[in-house]
Amino acid sequence: MEDIEDLLVGNGGGGAPPGFRLPLNAVGLNPRKDNNKPKVTKFDHPLASKIPGTQTIYIKTFGCLHNQSDSEYMAGQLSAFGYSLSDNPEEADLWPINTCTVKFPSQSAMDTLITKCKTVKKPFVVAGCVPQGSRDLKEREGFFSQNKYNLLFQQVRKKKFVEIISINVGCLGASTYCKTKHARGHLASYTVDNPVSCVRTVIADGVKEIWLSSEDTGAYGRDIGVNLPILLNALVAAFPPDGSAMLRIGMTNPLFILDHLREIAEVLRHPCVYSFLDVPVQSGSDAVLTAMNREYTVSDFRTVVGNLTALVAGMQISTDIICGYSG
Repeated sequence: MEDIEDLLVGNGGGGAPPGFRLPLNAVGLNPRKDNNKPKVTKFDHPLASKIPGTQTIYIKTFGCLHNQSDSEYMAGQLSAFGYSLSDNPEEADLWPINTCTVKFPSQSAMDTLITKCKTVKKPFVVAGCVPQGSRDLKEREGFFSQNKYNLLFQQVRKKKFVEIISINVGCLGASTYCKTKHARGHLASYTVDNPVSCVRTVIADGVKEIWLSSEDTGAYGRDIGVNLPILLNALVAAFPPDGSAMLRIGMTNPLFILDHLREIAEVLRHPCVYSFLDVPVQSGSDAVLTAMNREYTVSDFRTVVGNLTALVAGMQISTDIICGYSG
């Protein structure tokens, strides 16, 4: 996150070069201290507020699991540069606000927080989906935004034993009511070896659960000539055989898993994979689904649910339903 560093102190500064992955033990909530060096804090040094790595950062996240993952990457990079992280906004020197534009309550809460930042004169950075998907809003003018991360960067996990791994950014769908396409862009999948390498690294670091994150898990790989079953099988092969770590598959629209139901069911039966999938239907009316531009039918949803529940013992499926769609 060298851009935040530039925002605070201008060009230059020490620490690792941008995008460089530090060893796992170099990143954490409490940066390593050298007891042999004299202690200099921001309170007793006249230039402390302008020295990179001396500031305290409070990161606030709104929205989906992907946003949570992005915030953990932000935290990891900032920690690698020496910045301290705090859960107390009052003691922080800068507030990066990772925003959500899809759900109104999240955006409303975000607006309230930004107003508070201005009131208490706290420097803040607006990242995430609002500046990406609503760039023409006057109240967002002049905000710095950042929305892209590399799986090879280190994260600072909010949940010590849970790693959130993004497998792709953006989506193929273009629902009439959704801003995700505007905020995240067109589908861009990571190559299979990228999340697999990440899984091996974090499991070796003691992580017990891997949560896959995506705007649409089922669409994975269609832009790079692979598919979701290929990725899932490669991921499962990287898990320890003793069942000490578990995989949780993310949300998928019905359209993109219809061709792979048996392969996905086989993965869901694996002892290291939770028998759970989030498959949003949005409406039980084909006419409304067409108006929503969802590109599947009620029958398609029934096929997905029927096959998975028949092929996977104890299968659990969650869904989303929009009530009162316009028109």
